Amino acid sequence: MVLLFSYVLYAAAFAPSEDGPDFDIDVGMVVIALALAPLVFIAVAFISRNPQAPRRVLHSVGLLLGIGLILGLISPIIGAAAGFGVGIALSLHPVPVEGWLKWRLIGVALALVYMFALLVFLPAAGLIAGAVAPGFMVGFADEYTVWRESSTAR
Repeated sequence: MVLLFSYVLYAAAFAPSEDGPDFDIDVGMVVIALALAPLVFIAVAFISRNPQAPRRVLHSVGLLLGIGLILGLISPIIGAAAGFGVGIALSLHPVPVEGWLKWRLIGVALALVYMFALLVFLPAAGLIAGAVAPGFMVGFADEYTVWRESSTAR
């Protein structure tokens, strides 16, 4: 819930005004969204009982800012989704399988490609997908990683 609230505030801060083609960034909304972002990673890390939670949360916040700024030059929405996706992939409790982070990051990348396609063709759906798809793909990547490990062990 905190992720959705933070992401929607961030996306709304970059929405064009209804008055015309001018583009104003609502700095207040950006500040509130960035203030809520660490709570997302704290919730994910501590609820999943990650043994390295404080360190992972700090890394996740740094990656959110770094990735969000770099990809935010293309689109602020894509930057936020990528930052949250990578942060969730890092702060969630690791599965006891080799290569778990690689598959999580591949899942986030696939979610971003899907979100970009939706932003081009259906912008409203792309906005919602940006908030939800990266986190879901991290979960799917974990399931795939565990399934792949169990199928190769047979």
